[in-house]
Amino acid sequence: MLEMIGLAEDEEKVYLALLRSPAGDSGELAARLGMATPDAEDALARLADKGLLGRAPGGTSALRVAPPDAALSPLLVQRQAQLHQTQTEVARLIEDYRARAALHDPEEIVETVTGRDAVTESYRRIHQGAAKEVRVLVTGPPMVVSSADNDVARASMAAGVHYRVVYDRALLDGSDDPLLLAESCEPGEDVRVAGDIPMKLSIADDHAAFLPTVTSGLEEPSVIIVRPSGLLDALEWIFETIWETAVPFPAHDGEGSLTAMPEAEVEARRLISLMLSGCTDRAMANQLGVSVRTVQRRINRLSAQMGVRTRHQLIWQATRRGWL
Repeated sequence: MLEMIGLAEDEEKVYLALLRSPAGDSGELAARLGMATPDAEDALARLADKGLLGRAPGGTSALRVAPPDAALSPLLVQRQAQLHQTQTEVARLIEDYRARAALHDPEEIVETVTGRDAVTESYRRIHQGAAKEVRVLVTGPPMVVSSADNDVARASMAAGVHYRVVYDRALLDGSDDPLLLAESCEPGEDVRVAGDIPMKLSIADDHAAFLPTVTSGLEEPSVIIVRPSGLLDALEWIFETIWETAVPFPAHDGEGSLTAMPEAEVEARRLISLMLSGCTDRAMANQLGVSVRTVQRRINRLSAQMGVRTRHQLIWQATRRGWL
């Protein structure tokens, strides 16, 4: 997951290894990780350039990394700033494109659909046309199809289509009828959470995007369907940018199956994900189906098990264990 803040796979591997235990030299580290010594030295050099290598106490030459709070937090802030700048620029690009579309024969790449029935049919057609993957950004109230009623998505996942979905954190805070992430995971969605998602969006494979333009108020819903073009490339890029910085739910290292884990560990990983995504205790309670006091007790118990005192330290321990 540290790839999200700019670390290559081998850099992350070396950083986490040194975070767990310093090494005497690059040869010892390479042997521990099953890497060639030149590859380990190259990764160490890049970590040093990024300010992620620290000094061992007492003037020894042992390899160790800088503390995560001092070294990684600036990288995270920088990536978040880049994401915000990217979202602003893509939004400007879309508006500029719409203003100039008439000069480029828009009917070839953009179809406008208006009206609830027509929009619903277009949504189903786009999703049913996916053969490999559907990428979705979910924010705001449902426009034509809610997550609970999305039988098209469930049928596609059952047929082997991979769904990557990023939900806006604000959807988890609803006190009356919050969106429940666990229910979204059940049919097979690969779920992440992010704050301030700028738009609703669905992308089927690389051949079509479904982008709502009117989503609320008294007006009929309206969408544009974007086919392969520079605009579709931009929409795919903004999805991938948001995906990279979003928080997986539940936290998972990608190895093994969550279904094979004890329920207590799965619940712990869900709790860590919700904490890292910035949810309130009330929102975490809603997502886990327990009371706020139960959430607080679970956080205290998990902190004690990991030997930490604060929620910040708890998240870093989860990172060290490869959960995030």
